[in-house]
Amino acid sequence: MKYFRFIWKNVFRKKSRAFLTMASIVLVLVLIVVLSSLLEALDYDTGRTKGAANVVVQHATGLGNFMPLAYRQKIEQVPGVVAVAPQIWFGGIYVDERPQNFFGQLSTDPQVWAIVHDDYSIPDDQLIDRFHWTIGQRIQVRGTYIPGTIDLVLRGVYTGPDESNIFFHNKYLENSFLGRLERTGIFYLRTEAPEKVPGVCDAINKMFENSDAPVKAMPEKQFMLQFTEMMGDVKLLFRSIALTVLFTVVLIVANTMAMSARERVTQIAVIRALGFRRSQVLMLVLSEAIVLALLGGVAGALGSFPFMWGLIGIIKHTPVAMFAYNLKISLATLLTAFTAAVGIGVLAGFVPAIRSSRISIVDGLRRVA
Repeated sequence: MKYFRFIWKNVFRKKSRAFLTMASIVLVLVLIVVLSSLLEALDYDTGRTKGAANVVVQHATGLGNFMPLAYRQKIEQVPGVVAVAPQIWFGGIYVDERPQNFFGQLSTDPQVWAIVHDDYSIPDDQLIDRFHWTIGQRIQVRGTYIPGTIDLVLRGVYTGPDESNIFFHNKYLENSFLGRLERTGIFYLRTEAPEKVPGVCDAINKMFENSDAPVKAMPEKQFMLQFTEMMGDVKLLFRSIALTVLFTVVLIVANTMAMSARERVTQIAVIRALGFRRSQVLMLVLSEAIVLALLGGVAGALGSFPFMWGLIGIIKHTPVAMFAYNLKISLATLLTAFTAAVGIGVLAGFVPAIRSSRISIVDGLRRVA
């Protein structure tokens, strides 16, 4: 600590260069924090919530195909199943197709919905605030892959892990244009306990494997991850981006430290002549790189919060809105960011520090900086 003032002054010896280097570190750290938070949201462990006991059953060929509603009675007989709620994704358009007007619309059976989704409760006002709705207001949603328009009446609001959807009675579809419902998009199941989930999934898959409409039963988390898998290997993409920008910023900071070391050959020779050992010179130059990287890291970590808040607001208006509710900057993510900042400083400053520690006193004093 007794050399901190010396280190600090050398960090800002060229202020414009120091601030530009810090700016590059800030951008990289913001990106790392955001990408790490996105990865945590994708890997969110539903075992920490009541949703760990949930199972989703869909058509084996994908969500685009329907299953007979008669499957419900058979699924209810599977040992370990507590309740079965058939749901149809309406996928309609409210007002227009702009992303800010997007929200999910699911028809369901209200008698079992509260059992399956007992981690949801009333009230909530997210969508009400967003669209300035009031209880009792009529909401018209125009169908896309299901033709027609449904005329809904807002009866209540809820809170839950995903508050970006509206749920309406299956009879809306029956009365509007589908007639008597004989098919459904998915079955949402509540099992007795999370330990029952694998057995229930296997039993349901085997039950319908030779039918005209085979099914795929899976834990709720796996069902949610399908939406990101549709976009490819998102996790690999995020990690590749993070490693690429890390490598780039290491080169930028290394270039800054190399230029600083070359400009201070005489200064380093003088402090060596005053009795500083090679190891002390090495630690001083390396400390400068670490301090520079940490300053950028702190600014980047602080700057990532408003960026994250804006990103959450955008994601909530997209088909993957369910991940927005698990999207947050955790302590582990911040520690990762600071570790990355220290790593940047060490990697970028190591070679310049080694070279500075090996400067000959005689050669350094002869040189005009």
